[in-house]
Amino acid sequence: MKPLQLGLVSSLTLPLALGAVRRDLQRRNVEVAQIDENDHIDRERQAILFNPADSDFEDIFRCIPITGKHLTFNADRTFVACCAPGQRLLGSPETAFDCCAEGHELVGSFHTGYRCCPRGQSYDGVRCGSVCKNGKVLVDGECVCPRGTVVAADGTCGRPIGCDSGITTGKCYVFKMENGRTFGYDTGQSYYSAADHSHQHRLGKFKLCKNEGCTSGSSVDPDDAIHIKDVQGTVLRSSETQSDQWLNKASDGNHIGRTPRYNEAGSFTITKWSCGKYCLGGSEHGVSYACPSDTPSITFTVDKQACTPVEIIEVPCDIRSVENNCMWEKMAGSCGPGNSNSCHCPKS
Repeated sequence: MKPLQLGLVSSLTLPLALGAVRRDLQRRNVEVAQIDENDHIDRERQAILFNPADSDFEDIFRCIPITGKHLTFNADRTFVACCAPGQRLLGSPETAFDCCAEGHELVGSFHTGYRCCPRGQSYDGVRCGSVCKNGKVLVDGECVCPRGTVVAADGTCGRPIGCDSGITTGKCYVFKMENGRTFGYDTGQSYYSAADHSHQHRLGKFKLCKNEGCTSGSSVDPDDAIHIKDVQGTVLRSSETQSDQWLNKASDGNHIGRTPRYNEAGSFTITKWSCGKYCLGGSEHGVSYACPSDTPSITFTVDKQACTPVEIIEVPCDIRSVENNCMWEKMAGSCGPGNSNSCHCPKS
C-alpha cells in the first residue's frame, strides 16, 4: 500500500514498511492510500496489516480511533481513506478524492477544483448549482456562455456568426500607424518606430503567431495572446539569412525592439477598432506610444485597456511567389484589412 498525501493536512508518521507519504499532488480534498492486492485487510479491527516476511513485528495502518472515521474504499478497492460512517470514497488520482454523503457526486474541473455536490448538480469553484446545458458553464451560480462565445438563437453558445477579425496566423502584414508611416525596425536606433521607409528604417513584415512554430490558418481573435515575428530583413541582414526576430517585451517607456528568443517576445493582442483599422494591445498589459515624437515607438504599459491604433495590410511573405496574383480581385469589393476611409480595398 502506498499512502498519498492529498490536500493540506498534517504530516503522518508511518512505519517504514508503509512507504513514504507523497505530497506532490495538489487540489485534493482528503488523504488517501493506494491499496496493494497483497495487503491484508482486517475488517473487524478496521485496519490494514503488514507482516514483513523477515520481521517478527506487525505494522498496522488504520484511522485514528478518536476521529470516529472508518477505513472507506473506492469502488474498485484500489484506494482507501478515512471517512465518516455512511460516506463513500469518490474520485481518482487525476481529479481528486473526497468522502461524499449518499446522494452526492464528486464534480468540478481542473480550474474550479472538485467538491461533493447533490447528484445532478455541478461545482463552479464557489458553490454547487444546477447543471448547465447548451454549452454553458456555471459561474458564480449562473449558467453563462464561455468567454469568446455568445448565445445563439437556439440557446446554444457559439462564436458570432459572420464576424471575424480578418487577421490570420501565418500570413504577413505591414502596420501603418496614425502618422501615416509604416512601422519598422530602425537599425540606427535599434528599436521599432513609425517612420518613412529608408536605408536605415525598413518596414516590418509581420507574422502574428499563437505559438513559436507560428502555425498558420488560425483566426486571431481579440482575446488571443499573440507574438509578433518580423520576417523582413534589415540593412545588415537579408530576409533569407536573418534568424527569427520577435518584437520584445520592453515596457514603461522603453522602446520595443527585437529578440531572437521566443521566451523574451512580447505578448500582444489585436482587436478591430474604427472602420478599417485595428488596435494593437497587450495580453497582460497595454500598449501605447513610448514618448511624444514625429516617429514614435511603442511600449508596454500598466493600463491593460491601452492600445495603439494601426492599419493592418496583408502583403506577400515572398514577393516572388506566383500565388501573389491572387492577393486581390480585379472587381471592386472587400479584400480584408485595407483602406481606413471605406473599409474596402480600392481596386481598378
